[in-house]
Amino acid sequence: MKKFFLFKRKDVNVNSGQTSETGEGLDVLAISTDLLAFMTASLGKVNIVFNNATVYEENNLLDGESFKKTSVSVACEEGEESSVIESIMKFISSDRSTTNVMRFDAVSGAATIGKAKVEDFTDVVASVRELPVIRTTQESSKRTFIGSSALGTTLSTGNVINEIDFGDGNKPIIDLHEENLSESGGNVNGWTNAGSGGSTYNIASGKVTGTIPLDTTSGRLGTGLSTKAADMSTSTNFELDNTYVQSGDFTMFAVIGKNPSDILNSPFLGCLVQGTSSFGSIGQGQTFMFNDGISNKNFTFQFAQEKGGFIKAASETPIIQVDNDDQRTAYIFVIRRDIDFNISVYDNDGAVVAFVPSNTTEDINRTDGNVVVEHLGNGQGLKFQGNLARFGVIAKDIGGSKASQLALDLARKYTPIT
Repeated sequence: MKKFFLFKRKDVNVNSGQTSETGEGLDVLAISTDLLAFMTASLGKVNIVFNNATVYEENNLLDGESFKKTSVSVACEEGEESSVIESIMKFISSDRSTTNVMRFDAVSGAATIGKAKVEDFTDVVASVRELPVIRTTQESSKRTFIGSSALGTTLSTGNVINEIDFGDGNKPIIDLHEENLSESGGNVNGWTNAGSGGSTYNIASGKVTGTIPLDTTSGRLGTGLSTKAADMSTSTNFELDNTYVQSGDFTMFAVIGKNPSDILNSPFLGCLVQGTSSFGSIGQGQTFMFNDGISNKNFTFQFAQEKGGFIKAASETPIIQVDNDDQRTAYIFVIRRDIDFNISVYDNDGAVVAFVPSNTTEDINRTDGNVVVEHLGNGQGLKFQGNLARFGVIAKDIGGSKASQLALDLARKYTPIT
């Protein structure tokens, strides 16, 4: 009789999918033991790798690329890695097993093997990949052929903006990144859009309110980022040359830095995005990354023509860690609204840290209104304060796996080493 592995990371939800480069969103995976290729171990972890367990039957790869095999890592007690591997081998080879399913269930905290440790969703991480990797760097590849010439075949790089490869069809319409900040006398006097929307969504010199220094002191003690950034206070803001309006699904991202001194003085981010200059009026557009000054756990949203208070999505842990020697200073956020109007927030780890379920029928706090982006900064209540290095909008939901990967890619670029 056939035997199977069952890996359960989380209960199935709207963000669950059938593939994942990072493990995020691949919440339940069942796979035959016949497909086991090999197992390895690292400290406190067993890595199980499978043959012929991908979503694709054929692949067109470029030179130097390969598809990684489907793999699952399972946590275990340190020092018991070999014992767990041996127990798995005995389960597969034995004709006397009392069960045909070996479970690793992080939801219930139970595993068929007692020395496995599955107490949290991070203890079970499965990866069924959509993208190949470049073998020399081990990074995911989104490269495609765009034709050939007498000199040979060339590769598409049109989806790469400032070191971030968004992938085919996912290029942002707005991408305001730090390399396109312009300055005069050390202060920002404009911002050029690198997204597909071009100059329509530039920020001209006349659309900069207040004095916004261009902080070029990168690092944890500078901008909190690995790059320069616009040092925004509670009284400053940027205004797009033209208001951006987005209906339906979308993906939005932002990179913000706060150094340890900034965090100590003001441990919140505030309201980054607003739709109109008249805050508090109906039609103000979407607002996000608004932290409650007391709980420091809330993301809040409001959409165009929406009545009522802000929609809140609470994170399980504080968004900004205050008393922590290793406190995060680079804050990455990727926010996606799917076709059913559910809203998910991803952070530096590529994990969903907050969620708002769809509401398209109530009179207030609906999630299906238009996104309206007109201003970055200032805001209502706790006004935005931080070092803004990047902000962008993709005019579609890129999906959970790609949103998770985008968050990780941004974190890799902007997190300071020192």
